[in-house]
This record gives sequence, structure tokens and C-alpha cells, in this order.
Amino acid sequence: MEEKDLRYYAKVHSIESFGTVDGPGIRFVLFLQGCHLQCKYCHNRDTWDINGGNYKSLDDIFNKIMRYKNYICPNRWCYSYWRRTSLASQVLN
Repeated sequence: MEEKDLRYYAKVHSIESFGTVDGPGIRFVLFLQGCHLQCKYCHNRDTWDINGGNYKSLDDIFNKIMRYKNYICPNRWCYSYWRRTSLASQVLN
């Protein structure tokens, strides 16, 4: 697999646009590929292989997240929190 500059690309295992497994609420979950920790009770062991996954540009990932932002952060409190964060303030302003 071709190596990419990881300042602009991420090695993505999978994307879950409506994650609800790890607690209350809806999440956008980005699983990255190539974990060397190999925790004993890991429930994502298929992400360990450094040779798996596909390279996605950070712009593509960001654009996909923004398509789901109304589902991830639908209420006013969440919107005001997003505006205070640096990444979201670049998009919303």
C-alpha cells in the first residue's frame, strides 16, 4: 500500500456515522487502522493490522463529519459548545 503524508491523510479502518454503542447519544465514530497497543480486552482487534485500512484525506473526513453534524449535535447547548472549539469555529464562522 502506498504511503501518504499523514499530515494530510489518515489511515481509516471504518466510519460509523450513527454510533450508539458506547453510551447515551449519537456519535460519529472514526476507527483508525494500525494500533500497536494490542490491549488484552480490545473489542476492535481488526484495527490492529498496520497494513489494513484505506487512506482518506483529512478534508474528505471532515466533510463527511459535517454532513452529519445536525444529528450528532442537534441542540442549542451543543451548538454553542461547537462554536467555542477551534475546529468548529473555523467551519461555522
